[in-house]
Amino acid sequence: MIYSIISLTIKIEINIYKQLLSTYSALNILAIDDHSDTMEALSDYCNTRGICCKVVKDGQHGLFEIQKREYDLILLDISMPEYSGFDILSQLKKQGVRDKTIVVFTASNLKIDDFKEYTEVGVRDILKKPIGVDSLDNIVKTYLINNKQVNPKDNLSVR
Repeated sequence: MIYSIISLTIKIEINIYKQLLSTYSALNILAIDDHSDTMEALSDYCNTRGICCKVVKDGQHGLFEIQKREYDLILLDISMPEYSGFDILSQLKKQGVRDKTIVVFTASNLKIDDFKEYTEVGVRDILKKPIGVDSLDNIVKTYLINNKQVNPKDNLSVR
């Protein structure tokens, strides 16, 4: 009897794990950041979960990627030299780009009000650096796995 319960529990957990892996493998993330440590951590995070992750180290190349291809989630560093995350957001806004799913990360003490004008473009959340695995898990679950349709004007938050 106990063996049957344990066996059933293990089978259920394996099925949940398989579903989670198949969900992750369908995800496509673009990460734009000039810091190699952050990019390496994001890349490792995605690789261990089977998430497809394109890594871009400068703002202009990041803007090109956003324009060229659809991504489920864009992780955008706001403070990059030469062409910043704000430059990317401004350009997307000028081009009339709407409804991307963008999570901004920053080491600065920026406020929600700094991003209000970019919610139509798709800024959904702000993460403070350094970014932990728990924060990334929450972002992936919130915006990708659960596929929540949020009203960014009402729900923009700083984590």
